[in-house]
Amino acid sequence: MESDRTVALKELLGVSGKDQVGNYSFFVMPGIRLKIAKFIRSLRSLLPSTNSSSQSTIKTSTISSDLLQQYPFLNDLIYCLESNLLNDLTLDIISNMISNLVHSKNLFRYKQSVKDFAACLYILGGRTVVEFIRLNIPGFIPSLPSLRPMLQSSKYHFIEGVFQYDHLADFIKPFNCKYAFCGEDSTSVVPKVSYDTLSDYFVGFTLPLKHGFPCPRYFSTNSFGELENWYNEVDVSFNINVHIIQGLFSIGQTSPPPFLLGAYGTNSKYTALDVLKRWINIFDLCMAQNLRILGFSTDCDTRYMKAMRDSMGFFSKFETGFENHPDHFEISMLQNTSWFFLKPHQLFVCLQDGVHLCTKLRNRLLAANVVLLMGEQYASVSYLIELIENCSKIDHGLVISDVYPKDKQNFASCVKISSNGVLNVLKKIQNSEATQVYLQ
Repeated sequence: MESDRTVALKELLGVSGKDQVGNYSFFVMPGIRLKIAKFIRSLRSLLPSTNSSSQSTIKTSTISSDLLQQYPFLNDLIYCLESNLLNDLTLDIISNMISNLVHSKNLFRYKQSVKDFAACLYILGGRTVVEFIRLNIPGFIPSLPSLRPMLQSSKYHFIEGVFQYDHLADFIKPFNCKYAFCGEDSTSVVPKVSYDTLSDYFVGFTLPLKHGFPCPRYFSTNSFGELENWYNEVDVSFNINVHIIQGLFSIGQTSPPPFLLGAYGTNSKYTALDVLKRWINIFDLCMAQNLRILGFSTDCDTRYMKAMRDSMGFFSKFETGFENHPDHFEISMLQNTSWFFLKPHQLFVCLQDGVHLCTKLRNRLLAANVVLLMGEQYASVSYLIELIENCSKIDHGLVISDVYPKDKQNFASCVKISSNGVLNVLKKIQNSEATQVYLQ
């Protein structure tokens, strides 16, 4: 009791002191004593009753009504257990929390299913989400230092520039997926070089391209001189290129989550031919896994746009030879149409990413130096400003930040300014027909 490790506990429970002789004494606050006594009485009410007049002992597993009144959540828990509404993971979480609450924090133990759940939570939500839940629900999930060894020991260790085709086959097998779409995009990152201890190579330098693909594990050395030369001569990646596979199903079926096929750093020094070579190789290697890539989706980078035009023959004289590929398909609906310019024989189709397309249309509407003339009227953001200033927010739900977002890639504002409520209110504003058509 005199240990410094119990100071925080003693401050919560009562007051400590010493008498004239030097004997240690501790006074527990009456309120806490009453709570402890009440809790002990509740536990004793759960003890099995014993009939002293009989040789047999009858054990009961009932809970008293007083205890249920004191702790109402027990009613819901009992109902869920009796109705089998709780799955195995939920039962593991509840039993794990109950067992941890009677121990100190350094003695908390977690089942493997709870560890797996915490790892998924960390991957999807990040460090802040895990720490927030741990602070608000004690004994629920393990700490990040406890999760790190499990994450690092995973057999699915990600290596920069390596495309996970074997893991893709294992991923789509339970879904029985035969068709997919491949998305590719880049985003800026902080230029930084680090050492991967598991793979024994340096991450952060721009990997050289071969047939459009990065060369993995390229920067591995035991020489400080060679490392110094890399710092002086090789560009450090300031973008990361990501390839995502999204499985496709018929309407009404549940689609599988997207799969990260590969990622690598880049300095944006590549050509449209590199993109084409990469796409055809991804197509062939996915076909080897019995997965047909129907198309590729990306943003409006000029190199990607040229690769799209060349692959589909859209106003392009570049000969790709895709029409002679054994796995090409025919678009029969184009046989009787003269207005839709697309070759009927295609290996795959290319689309601009829908999110990028919507945000670019929104940004064009906001641009001050762009004139959007439709017939005799103009599509202008001024009509949205007039709507916000003169119409009830209950009808349209817009605010100024939706019309002028700080983030140019904010897709949520695109959804709000083109909602049915906004379009209905715009009908009441004079000369706003062009803006209505543009938003539709």
